[in-house]
Amino acid sequence: MFPMFPISKILVLACLSLLCCRMDAHAQSSPDSILLKNVKGKMVSYSSVAGGSPLLLICFWSVNSDASINELNALNTQYAKYKKPLPFMLLGICIDEGNLVNRMRPTALQNSWVFDVYADIDGGLQRQLHFTQPPQAFIVEKGEVVYEQSGFSSGSESYLLSKLQSLAAGRGR
Repeated sequence: MFPMFPISKILVLACLSLLCCRMDAHAQSSPDSILLKNVKGKMVSYSSVAGGSPLLLICFWSVNSDASINELNALNTQYAKYKKPLPFMLLGICIDEGNLVNRMRPTALQNSWVFDVYADIDGGLQRQLHFTQPPQAFIVEKGEVVYEQSGFSSGSESYLLSKLQSLAAGRGR
Protein backbone atom coordinates (compact mmCIF):
# COMPACT_ATOMS: atom_id res chain seq x y z
CA MET A 1 0.00 0.00 0.00
CA PHE A 2 1.01 3.63 -0.52
CA PRO A 3 1.64 5.72 2.56
CA MET A 4 -0.87 8.48 3.15
CA PHE A 5 0.57 11.99 3.25
CA PRO A 6 -1.05 14.66 5.34
CA ILE A 7 -2.55 17.43 3.21
CA SER A 8 0.03 19.94 4.54
CA LYS A 9 2.93 17.93 3.07
CA ILE A 10 1.18 17.78 -0.29
CA LEU A 11 0.62 21.53 -0.24
CA VAL A 12 4.26 22.18 0.65
CA LEU A 13 5.45 19.92 -2.18
CA ALA A 14 3.08 21.59 -4.63
CA CYS A 15 4.27 25.06 -3.60
CA LEU A 16 7.94 24.06 -3.91
CA SER A 17 7.29 22.58 -7.33
CA LEU A 18 5.56 25.76 -8.48
CA LEU A 19 8.35 27.93 -7.06
CA CYS A 20 11.02 25.91 -8.87
CA CYS A 21 9.11 26.21 -12.15
CA ARG A 22 8.79 30.00 -11.72
CA MET A 23 12.49 30.38 -10.89
CA ASP A 24 13.44 28.26 -13.91
CA ALA A 25 11.19 30.32 -16.18
CA HIS A 26 12.67 33.55 -14.78
CA ALA A 27 16.22 32.31 -15.35
CA GLN A 28 15.36 31.45 -18.97
CA SER A 29 13.82 34.87 -19.68
CA SER A 30 15.05 37.04 -22.50
CA PRO A 31 17.01 40.19 -21.68
CA ASP A 32 14.40 42.09 -23.67
CA SER A 33 11.89 41.68 -20.83
CA ILE A 34 14.27 43.08 -18.19
CA LEU A 35 13.38 46.47 -16.72
CA LEU A 36 15.96 49.18 -16.06
CA LYS A 37 15.56 52.47 -14.20
CA ASN A 38 16.82 55.60 -15.93
CA VAL A 39 18.40 58.55 -14.08
CA LYS A 40 15.01 60.26 -13.83
CA GLY A 41 13.54 57.24 -12.03
CA LYS A 42 11.43 55.97 -14.93
CA MET A 43 11.31 52.23 -15.60
CA VAL A 44 12.16 51.24 -19.18
CA SER A 45 12.64 47.90 -20.87
CA TYR A 46 16.08 46.76 -21.95
CA SER A 47 14.69 46.19 -25.45
CA SER A 48 13.53 49.81 -25.73
CA VAL A 49 16.96 51.02 -24.64
CA ALA A 50 19.07 48.66 -26.74
CA GLY A 51 16.71 47.92 -29.61
CA GLY A 52 17.78 50.76 -31.86
CA SER A 53 21.47 49.96 -31.95
CA PRO A 54 23.01 46.94 -33.67
CA LEU A 55 26.20 47.41 -31.61
CA LEU A 56 26.26 48.08 -27.86
CA LEU A 57 28.98 48.61 -25.32
CA ILE A 58 27.44 47.86 -21.93
CA CYS A 59 29.53 48.77 -18.89
CA PHE A 60 28.34 47.65 -15.48
CA TRP A 61 29.40 49.84 -12.56
CA SER A 62 28.79 50.66 -8.91
CA VAL A 63 29.01 53.94 -7.02
CA ASN A 64 31.40 52.16 -4.60
CA SER A 65 33.74 50.90 -7.33
CA ASP A 66 36.45 53.41 -8.20
CA ALA A 67 37.66 51.15 -11.01
CA SER A 68 34.25 51.09 -12.70
CA ILE A 69 33.84 54.87 -12.40
CA ASN A 70 37.36 55.33 -13.78
CA GLU A 71 36.46 53.08 -16.73
CA LEU A 72 33.34 55.10 -17.50
CA ASN A 73 35.25 58.39 -17.17
CA ALA A 74 37.90 57.11 -19.59
CA LEU A 75 35.24 55.98 -22.07
CA ASN A 76 33.38 59.27 -21.63
CA THR A 77 36.41 61.28 -22.79
CA GLN A 78 36.56 59.30 -26.05
CA TYR A 79 32.85 58.63 -26.61
CA ALA A 80 32.12 61.63 -28.85
CA LYS A 81 35.17 60.90 -31.00
CA TYR A 82 34.19 57.26 -31.58
CA LYS A 83 30.42 57.75 -31.70
CA LYS A 84 30.50 59.68 -34.98
CA PRO A 85 32.24 57.08 -37.17
CA LEU A 86 30.96 53.99 -35.29
CA PRO A 87 27.31 53.01 -35.10
CA PHE A 88 27.31 52.02 -31.42
CA MET A 89 25.66 52.95 -28.17
CA LEU A 90 27.36 53.08 -24.77
CA LEU A 91 25.24 52.18 -21.75
CA GLY A 92 26.41 52.57 -18.16
CA ILE A 93 24.41 50.10 -16.06
CA CYS A 94 24.58 50.61 -12.30
CA ILE A 95 24.18 47.38 -10.32
CA ASP A 96 23.62 49.01 -6.93
CA GLU A 97 20.57 48.27 -4.83
CA GLY A 98 18.72 49.99 -2.02
CA ASN A 99 19.93 53.43 -0.99
CA LEU A 100 23.09 53.16 -3.09
CA VAL A 101 21.06 53.34 -6.31
CA ASN A 102 20.00 56.84 -5.22
CA ARG A 103 23.62 57.92 -5.79
CA MET A 104 23.54 56.82 -9.46
CA ARG A 105 22.22 60.11 -10.87
CA PRO A 106 24.49 62.41 -8.80
CA THR A 107 27.51 60.28 -9.80
CA ALA A 108 26.62 60.51 -13.50
CA LEU A 109 26.04 64.26 -13.28
CA GLN A 110 29.20 64.90 -11.25
CA ASN A 111 31.26 63.07 -13.88
CA SER A 112 29.43 64.75 -16.82
CA TRP A 113 28.79 61.43 -18.55
CA VAL A 114 27.39 61.99 -22.04
CA PHE A 115 26.10 58.43 -22.51
CA ASP A 116 22.91 56.85 -21.15
CA VAL A 117 22.94 55.60 -17.56
CA TYR A 118 20.51 53.08 -16.08
CA ALA A 119 20.15 50.95 -12.97
CA ASP A 120 19.60 47.20 -13.08
CA ILE A 121 17.59 47.43 -9.88
CA ASP A 122 16.54 43.80 -9.57
CA GLY A 123 19.77 42.39 -11.06
CA GLY A 124 18.00 40.79 -14.03
CA LEU A 125 20.52 41.88 -16.65
CA GLN A 126 23.41 41.04 -14.35
CA ARG A 127 22.03 37.51 -13.83
CA GLN A 128 21.38 37.11 -17.56
CA LEU A 129 25.02 37.95 -18.34
CA HIS A 130 26.42 35.87 -15.45
CA PHE A 131 28.86 38.12 -13.61
CA THR A 132 29.22 39.38 -10.04
CA GLN A 133 31.63 42.30 -9.74
CA PRO A 134 32.02 45.55 -11.63
CA PRO A 135 33.63 46.82 -13.68
CA GLN A 136 32.39 44.43 -16.31
CA ALA A 137 32.02 45.39 -19.96
CA PHE A 138 30.17 43.58 -22.72
CA ILE A 139 30.08 44.25 -26.43
CA VAL A 140 26.75 43.10 -27.81
CA GLU A 141 26.16 42.79 -31.53
CA LYS A 142 22.61 42.15 -32.75
CA GLY A 143 21.61 40.85 -29.32
CA GLU A 144 24.57 38.47 -28.87
CA VAL A 145 27.54 39.00 -26.56
CA VAL A 146 30.63 38.98 -28.79
CA TYR A 147 33.19 40.19 -26.25
CA GLU A 148 33.46 40.69 -22.51
CA GLN A 149 36.07 42.29 -20.31
CA SER A 150 36.42 42.17 -16.52
CA GLY A 151 38.19 44.81 -14.48
CA PHE A 152 39.77 48.05 -15.58
CA SER A 153 43.26 49.40 -15.94
CA SER A 154 44.30 52.56 -17.71
CA GLY A 155 44.24 51.95 -21.45
CA SER A 156 41.75 49.09 -21.44
CA GLU A 157 39.07 51.52 -22.64
CA SER A 158 41.10 51.93 -25.84
CA TYR A 159 41.08 48.17 -26.31
CA LEU A 160 37.28 48.08 -25.93
CA LEU A 161 36.92 50.85 -28.49
CA SER A 162 39.28 49.13 -30.92
CA LYS A 163 37.17 45.95 -30.61
CA LEU A 164 34.12 48.03 -31.50
CA GLN A 165 35.96 49.46 -34.51
CA SER A 166 36.91 46.02 -35.80
CA LEU A 167 33.35 44.74 -35.37
CA ALA A 168 31.93 47.76 -37.18
CA ALA A 169 34.47 47.34 -39.98
CA GLY A 170 33.58 43.65 -40.30
CA ARG A 171 29.90 44.51 -40.63
CA GLY A 172 30.65 46.99 -43.40
CA ARG A 173 31.83 44.27 -45.78
